[in-house]
Amino acid sequence: MDNTVFRARMDRVRREMKKRGIGLFLAGPSSNLFYLTGYAVGADERLFLLVLPGPADGGAGGFVLANELYRDQAAGLPVDDQVFWKDGEDPFALLGREVERRNWAADRIALEPHLPAFFSLPLAERFPRSSFVLGSVLTDPLRLFKDPAELELIRRAAKVSDRALAAVIGRGRYWLGKTEAQFRDTLAAELGAGGVRAWDAIVAVGANGAAPHHVTGQTVIEEGKGLLVDFGGRLEGYNTDCTRTFHFGRPGAEFEKVYRIVLEAHLAAEAVARPGNTLGDVDLAARRVIEKAGYGPYFTHRTGHGLGIDTHEGASAVRGETTPIAPGMVFSVEPGIYLSGRLGVRIENLVIAGPDGPEPLHAFPRELTVIE
Repeated sequence: MDNTVFRARMDRVRREMKKRGIGLFLAGPSSNLFYLTGYAVGADERLFLLVLPGPADGGAGGFVLANELYRDQAAGLPVDDQVFWKDGEDPFALLGREVERRNWAADRIALEPHLPAFFSLPLAERFPRSSFVLGSVLTDPLRLFKDPAELELIRRAAKVSDRALAAVIGRGRYWLGKTEAQFRDTLAAELGAGGVRAWDAIVAVGANGAAPHHVTGQTVIEEGKGLLVDFGGRLEGYNTDCTRTFHFGRPGAEFEKVYRIVLEAHLAAEAVARPGNTLGDVDLAARRVIEKAGYGPYFTHRTGHGLGIDTHEGASAVRGETTPIAPGMVFSVEPGIYLSGRLGVRIENLVIAGPDGPEPLHAFPRELTVIE
């Protein structure tokens, strides 16, 4: 993406600032900063800020405030100015002077939601007469809808994840006697070979699958047990996220029954993931199937979440959510049933909301894969 894309995004944020009476938007290293500028360097103890004024205050791209150590990284950012400070100087005082010198309004300031207290508290002290709001009110409505370039990156990431999972689970009974962590690490290596930087996957054997956010450990993969794999990673700043549940050896009647119910709920939810419905409708469609089958108390989380630069972003497919589904939205569909001490089943696909209906992003089979 070139700087014209980022400048257009910042312009849209600034127009929203004007509507909301916000004078400044301060964004540190984060997914929002990446969205607005393409800057992907992580945060450290040195203050780094994108400082955006409202439209009435001029300056198409505001300025970047950064330590001298980051002069090279900041050089190509789509801003009008760069202000650098040196170790030993007070960056908060410098920021205050720059805002005052430019005569920018600071009565109401939007802060990057993930800005740590290490920075947000000194900022509040520097601007004692200002009121503060979360910057997500400016960025979330924009990031809810992905442009064609963003959608293509997510599609590519999903294809890599499908290939990686097929390669790893394709080793079949090789995995008997290996640990959850060994499976996770092998999957991460396969993702990396395809250019996707893996995040820490959930790999859960047997009863561990009943904990939706199980921490992958040293439990051994065994014959006669299920294997739940929730994994993903990032490709050029955009994520993929997928879950499949397998079984080593022929499953018992209870496992097969639960799997059929979850698959039915998953397909029912995906079918309503289209314009004209809401994200709440997606959740309701899955929940109806599971509740009708008598497993309602064991479906303990929302049906899906938005995805893009962050693995969880924007509105969710959850009970009561009224956000209308519209083209360009990307979210997961991932109902599950969790029977404590026995088993867990979850099936997750990402979908793009298209003008004519959902576009599933993962081609890996959703039917139960039994490894014999």
